[in-house]
Amino acid sequence: MYRMLIVDDEKLLLDGLYELFLEFEGHQLELYKASSANEALDVMSQNRIDILMSDIKMPKMTGLELGDRVKQSWPECKLIFLTGFDEFDYVHHAINNGAQNYILKSEGDEAIVEAVRLAVTELDKRMAVETLLKQARETQRQQAVHHRTMMLSDVLDGLQPLEELSQQTMDMLGIRLIANKPLVMLAARLDLASSALRLSEKELMLTALHSVCVRYLSPYLNMMDVVYNREYYVVFLQAQDHALPSSERLMTFLQGSLETVQQTVEKSTGRTFSFAYTNKEVDWEGVPRQFTRLKALLSQYYEEKQIIVTDKNLPFDAQSNDAEVRGFIEVFHKKANALDLYLETGKREEVQAIVIELGSYSSSPAIDDIRYIEMYYAVALRFLTAANKYGLDRDPIAGPHIEKLLHPAAFSERREGIILLEHMINVFESYHDAQSSRLRGDVLGTVLKYIEMHLDGDLSMTHLAELVYLNPDYLSRLFKQAKGITLSEYIAVLKIQRAKELLSEPQLLIQDIAKSLGFTSAGYFSRFFKKETGQTPQEFRTSG
Repeated sequence: MYRMLIVDDEKLLLDGLYELFLEFEGHQLELYKASSANEALDVMSQNRIDILMSDIKMPKMTGLELGDRVKQSWPECKLIFLTGFDEFDYVHHAINNGAQNYILKSEGDEAIVEAVRLAVTELDKRMAVETLLKQARETQRQQAVHHRTMMLSDVLDGLQPLEELSQQTMDMLGIRLIANKPLVMLAARLDLASSALRLSEKELMLTALHSVCVRYLSPYLNMMDVVYNREYYVVFLQAQDHALPSSERLMTFLQGSLETVQQTVEKSTGRTFSFAYTNKEVDWEGVPRQFTRLKALLSQYYEEKQIIVTDKNLPFDAQSNDAEVRGFIEVFHKKANALDLYLETGKREEVQAIVIELGSYSSSPAIDDIRYIEMYYAVALRFLTAANKYGLDRDPIAGPHIEKLLHPAAFSERREGIILLEHMINVFESYHDAQSSRLRGDVLGTVLKYIEMHLDGDLSMTHLAELVYLNPDYLSRLFKQAKGITLSEYIAVLKIQRAKELLSEPQLLIQDIAKSLGFTSAGYFSRFFKKETGQTPQEFRTSG
């Protein structure tokens, strides 16, 4: 729905134009009116205005001057100027100012209405084209980035079939690496003092790190990076054919460059990162195992700052596997910490991703029962907290399932616990859906009751939206989805229904009935009534 502001210092003309568009275009325009340019500026300081219809000849500030001011705040606003004078200077200025139309008042209502319809058509076209192009570009960009991120993340998790990791696929996704060539892996994480940043700040830091790595590594190395689970910045590196011919030189270059990267990031952002990288090149099949080792390394030095370590620092004894396992268990705990927020905000996909990861560990021979129970409880306890918060423990359907959450020993196999957690995800989704439905019902109930009690008052979309603390456009869509008709159509039905009731009482004057229903004049009421019923109020009263 577009917003139109009508400005004229003559009250009769202003009210007449306002009623004209309420009658003919009220279903698709949110109307405002102002009796001076200053009053119009006040309206526009609080609301986006899509169409300005203004008289030109006004005291203190002309309509043309107002148009100049409007374009500063709302450059896409369509301007329609009205005047009683056919003067070239007015026309020239109006057109130069981007006016959609310039109309003589003597041309009549039809010309004025048509000018507004033309403006609405232009707004529709602009919105459709801009939206389509924006969506196409964004979809194209997101798809490439999304698929590239998914593939590289799957490679790290060992979920990417190697036979599908073809050069053609990598080229299509913009992965600037060679599929059958070994690579060096680098993993980075924000140091402990920086890890408590808000997500937006953390993403900004990771973007800064990406820029610095590109600056210092890409001249000699082909690189591709990915942010893994919003915790690790992982870089895949391959030497360019013309540079760093030996693995030794590659490692020497990488070590020195990472020191520069650390210093540059700290100077530019005030934050610090630590790095772990593979001491020698690995093939693509070995990527998941090496990634686990790098995470274990960073976990070992969790409280340290600005470290640079290689997998040489990981002891190659009987405890090395234990260190690796402990490393990714600690990482899993970090992910589980986010469950409180995910469950509260109904982010099903994020919750499901954590449960799926737990499920992958349930079949891992490297995870003994004690460690698996630790990881299971990290998830189950947060599910229990959310269930209690929402009162689901008292729900006759959900309650029995919740009681089983903290008894993994009762499961005959680990998979049963995963199935229970997946079922609880559906329980939480049903809860959030019910809450959303109840909220919509409360909003509509408030709006419907207010309309019924205030048919003579301000029933503009803006005012009704303010009553329920919603955006006008959202309220409009919500109402249409719930009722199948627009809010304007619903109000018209109620007003006609009430008008018929009042017209059946012969002692009531038509002008008083019009006033009680919020019409500014008996004439406007009569035109509205005839448009909706095919009869004038007097004809309806006589026929009854």
